[in-house]
Amino acid sequence: MEDILYNILWIDDEHESLAGTKGRAKRNGINLIPFKSLNSGMSELENNYPFYDGVLLDAKFFENEDDVKGSEDTYNVHRAKERLLQLKKKFEVFILTGQAEAYEDKTFKKAFTKVYKKGSDDEIDRLFADIKLAAATQEDTQIRHAYKRVFDVCTEKYIGELAGQDVLNLLKVNDDLNIDNHFNAIRKIVEDLFTAFSKYRLLPLEFVTPGVALNESSKFLAGKAADGTPFIEKGYQHSEETHLPLLIASSLRSILSITQAGSHRSNIDLHVKTIKTPFLFRSVLFQLLDVLTWFKLYVDSNPKTENWIRIANVAESIPESAEDSVMGKVINVNQQKGFAFFKPDVVGDNVFIPPHLVANNSLEDQMPVRVVTEEYIDNRTGETKTRVKRIVN
Repeated sequence: MEDILYNILWIDDEHESLAGTKGRAKRNGINLIPFKSLNSGMSELENNYPFYDGVLLDAKFFENEDDVKGSEDTYNVHRAKERLLQLKKKFEVFILTGQAEAYEDKTFKKAFTKVYKKGSDDEIDRLFADIKLAAATQEDTQIRHAYKRVFDVCTEKYIGELAGQDVLNLLKVNDDLNIDNHFNAIRKIVEDLFTAFSKYRLLPLEFVTPGVALNESSKFLAGKAADGTPFIEKGYQHSEETHLPLLIASSLRSILSITQAGSHRSNIDLHVKTIKTPFLFRSVLFQLLDVLTWFKLYVDSNPKTENWIRIANVAESIPESAEDSVMGKVINVNQQKGFAFFKPDVVGDNVFIPPHLVANNSLEDQMPVRVVTEEYIDNRTGETKTRVKRIVN
């Protein structure tokens, strides 16, 4: 079984001289993440509290990082406690101090019941044991440890800590039938995943800038269709050696087919509301977790990078000439019916974008796009109208 590591936010203005304490904590399964001051430490905790399992404070520390020695104050520890009480996640506060007036003061120990003395081996052993006992009861901590291999991918080295917070929130969902935001969150994590592929030079940059092209990225990484026909996306063809394993490629297609439709309240939304079970959402989420776990193993194996060829003048990848296309942005996405409108950068009327183009290209409000338009006959009115025919990659 893999060792459990608890992440503890630590505020102590002298932490740089306490390397021995940090090392000893690490040997006891505790990762002390240190800050010198009230504002830097609490700002970090307020922004990223799901990541932390506990809080350790000195009795006296700076208010700001650039404060001078001698300005430490016990007032700051009380201010830290007040700010902790405002968080959605509740932490037990531990105090490790060399200040005799704090350690021995009855009033201070009424405000902070978990106080331990610096320099005492017995006290520090007791501190570490108590921190782990308290941290182990945190719901977030229990989830992160139960899905440790998934959260190992949710670091800045791989797909990012923000993705980790999204994963944690999805694993905590207990209103499985309220899918309005759940599928969107899954789709955003897939965007983070494709961005990480590009960061490791396993996917050309054009697929993730200025926005992530989900379908094109999925097809490029898979390499070929079920019948063996090679995909050519954005003018690139992915070489055989680094094609996704068939199961991973299939999982990504499945995830996107559900989450993109769900994002636009299509028949997926109706299905969930009709059948009234959490199984579809849960199955998509667990497919995603499986893909994320695979991704870390794959990256750590040092796969061949930039394993693609640029295909010039490919008719499939450029169906219309640049002269026939228009640059602009997406506006007025209708979340209920899935359609949107295109606002050209040059003078001209806004143009209707059909729902299938919105879903297939993951279009969002204010997203810059290049499009090809066409005229068509409205079957209901007989009028000639204009709509977006294709999104030009």
